[in-house]
Amino acid sequence: EYSGGMRRKLSVGLALIGYSDVTFLDEPSAAVDAVSKRHLWKALKRRVHGQTVVVTTHSMEEAEALCGRIAMQVKGQLRCLGTPSHLKSKYGSGYQVELYCDRLQNNYDASQAKEKVTTFVVTRIDGGATLLEFHASRFVFQLSPMREGGCTLGSIFTELEQHRHSLGITDYSVTQSSLEQVFLRLAREQDEPDDTVEGATTEMQVLSAVGPHGEP
Repeated sequence: EYSGGMRRKLSVGLALIGYSDVTFLDEPSAAVDAVSKRHLWKALKRRVHGQTVVVTTHSMEEAEALCGRIAMQVKGQLRCLGTPSHLKSKYGSGYQVELYCDRLQNNYDASQAKEKVTTFVVTRIDGGATLLEFHASRFVFQLSPMREGGCTLGSIFTELEQHRHSLGITDYSVTQSSLEQVFLRLAREQDEPDDTVEGATTEMQVLSAVGPHGEP
């Protein structure tokens, strides 16, 4: 008697050996353990040349790992469609900058260090930046969504490198909004009072297309 995960993997295998031009999979990695899930994803990405796989899933990790084109539905309505990078750029909340200013603690107390780093980010990188987290020497800032004529990734890295010594920066990273953040934003917008049907609940689904060679 096979377990739920084994039955799921067997079902996916049977679907793929048919060599159809288009294959539809409904939550292919549900009930599958973490290691087997990644083996399953590799198998899907190594599908036959010219074959397209359409996946429905609630897992943002799965959608981003597999798919070159993603559609999101909220309460049965299609809300967005595009590549992962396009959806993050258009619907995400902007980039996050994480700084570790270990050497700054040697010359300033916590409040002074916080003020110095925050002033730098707001004046040199993004006037709309907000401090999300601050603990010891770690700072996390949320930047505004990038607009034409505003700050760019190049300008962010240039400013960080130029002021690395003066701010005592030992490490930093710039990360893009995740698909999960996009997912949650669409859910919140759908649940606004003006758009909510009495008694309805938010149900979201991601329909992802894995085209030939991973292309949309």
